[in-house]
Amino acid sequence: MEVEIFTLCEFAHTYEGNKLTIVGTFDGISAQQFPVQHPTCSIAIKLRFAESETGQHTLLLKMVNDKGTAVFPELQGNIEVGRPAPGQHAAVAMAIHLNQIPFEKAGRYSFELHIDGEWRAGLPLLVSQVA
Repeated sequence: MEVEIFTLCEFAHTYEGNKLTIVGTFDGISAQQFPVQHPTCSIAIKLRFAESETGQHTLLLKMVNDKGTAVFPELQGNIEVGRPAPGQHAAVAMAIHLNQIPFEKAGRYSFELHIDGEWRAGLPLLVSQVA
C-alpha cells in the first residue's frame, strides 16, 4: 500500500472514476488570538493498493499537538479495495471535510494517517499568532 496523496487543503472533492479535485493546499494558518477554531478545510487522500492487498482496510485519522496529544476527535472508517485487473493496482481517493477545528494555542500540530493499525503518513500544520 502506498500513500500517493495526503494533503491539507481549502477544499477537496471526489468524483466518479476515482477522480480527486484539490484546491488550495496549505501547511500553516494564523490567528490573532487563542483559543480559536478554524472554520473549515479538507484532507485529500489517495491510496494505491497492490493486487495482493484487496479487501477491507481500516483507516484512522488523528490530529495531534506537538506532544502527541489528540486535539480533535479521531475519524475512523473502513474502506473496501476491489480487485484490479491483472498487473494493475487499485486506487482509493477520498476527501475528508473538517469543520470547527479547535486550537488552544499557537504551535505545531499534525495529522496522522493510520491504515490497518499502522502509521502511514504525517501532515504537519503550523499554527501561528499574528498581531
